[in-house]
Amino acid sequence: MKPSTIEDQHIWEFEMNRRLRKLEAEQQATAEAERHQMKEAHWMHCPKCGQRLTTESYGQVEIDLCPSCLGLWLDANELERILANESGVLRSWLGILRGR
Repeated sequence: MKPSTIEDQHIWEFEMNRRLRKLEAEQQATAEAERHQMKEAHWMHCPKCGQRLTTESYGQVEIDLCPSCLGLWLDANELERILANESGVLRSWLGILRGR
């Protein structure tokens, strides 16, 4: 017995949806692997010269330093944490840099 056109259409749609879900999952896995690889390639490297960064503690804040170009890098909210513990000239100078 030959399947009807409606059955053929249903089977075709089901197969296309299955293939699309599989392709989306493969693309998502590939994108995640690429993001992970990029993070590993750039993690803790100086954005200016590419050298490996070292960390030093400044109070409760860990500052990332580049031994090559002497760049100093702060993570999100670390400047605010440093400013909260500083007073005087350094605080005013850093406040000017931040536009306050």
